Amino acid sequence: MKFIFLTIPAYGHLNAMLGVAKGLVDKGHKVIIYNTKEFEAKIRGTGAEFRTPPVSIEEIDFRLMRNFFKIIEISLEMTKLVIPPLIKIVKGEKPDCILHDSLTAWGKIVGAKTNTPAVSLVPSVGINLQVLLASGRHIFPDVIKLIKEPLRTRNFIREYFKLYRRYALKRPSLFDILSNTEKLNIIFTSRYFQPQSESFDDSFKFVGPIIYDRNEKEGLELLINSSKQLIYVSMGTVYNDDIEFYQRIIKTFADKSYRVFISTGKYINQKKLGTIPQNIFVKRYWPQLEILKKASLFISHGGMNSINESLYFGVPMILFPQIQEQRINSARVEELGAGIYYKHDLKSKIFLEKVEEVIKNSSYKSSAEKIGKTLKQAGGIDSAVNHILGYIQ
Repeated sequence: MKFIFLTIPAYGHLNAMLGVAKGLVDKGHKVIIYNTKEFEAKIRGTGAEFRTPPVSIEEIDFRLMRNFFKIIEISLEMTKLVIPPLIKIVKGEKPDCILHDSLTAWGKIVGAKTNTPAVSLVPSVGINLQVLLASGRHIFPDVIKLIKEPLRTRNFIREYFKLYRRYALKRPSLFDILSNTEKLNIIFTSRYFQPQSESFDDSFKFVGPIIYDRNEKEGLELLINSSKQLIYVSMGTVYNDDIEFYQRIIKTFADKSYRVFISTGKYINQKKLGTIPQNIFVKRYWPQLEILKKASLFISHGGMNSINESLYFGVPMILFPQIQEQRINSARVEELGAGIYYKHDLKSKIFLEKVEEVIKNSSYKSSAEKIGKTLKQAGGIDSAVNHILGYIQ
């Protein structure tokens, strides 16, 4: 069978999907993935066929999506651009199934317009009305933005409705504008971790994180032969451009009894970080899975991939969420006792106190291991692939 994957060019959205693609390829199916050149090597590494998008999206800065209106604006812009050429491509390729990111309205529209079965792959926790109501204070800033700019909000909704009318499709619900649900929706967490899990029907399959060998072993000699506890710091690959955050982290842990590994991502000029103490190791990217196997604490932005991987290896967290999805994730980690949603000034002494609390209080690690067990039991790649094949056969 033939599968086409449509997603946005961001590691947090692509990593889990690459595991699913590899699972399908390993079963002998043809997989085509559309994404930007930045991800070509990773995509080809799964055995899938890499293709660039039919229109250029290289210049879109996804860091802007920390703003709620920018999420809608960029999603709408990309949807309008890619739908016409993708419809032509899908009609020519005749895939058995389209697998699209839950943020990609173009995947849902192209599938519906070409009568191709489609599956929504959800890189975050599932979002519905019950989850939003239960997450009230964590999404309050975004609700205020909607209230303050009613005309802008109404115009975005109108534009989406017009888009569906243009392709003679049923008008979506307000929630579906951003969630793009299908008859099958794969969520990369466990029912235990999912907030308000009882409100999700059987069209939502919780398969846990997609963990597989990424062949990322570089730099691991630094992890060996040390009795010092390891702290890993990463703010993901998109919202990681706050140099003051990294400077404060370095100052906090300078010459402390911890080994600290910091992934800065591509937006930070490391020369501006100043002198790096001997117990701190800074690179653009560290092999995250390999480091988490040895870590005592993960300091993170609260992206779903990072949370999943940390919990999978039983590592508690301190979380600095940047956007609404990450605030919901971080609150859930704290609610289940696997970490702390940090809301104080990083300059204060409270931060180091919280670090030592999480590392020394074994209940945090026990809770992380408990969640990790449910993630492993959810089935991962095999579960996701079996649900997809069962859906289209």
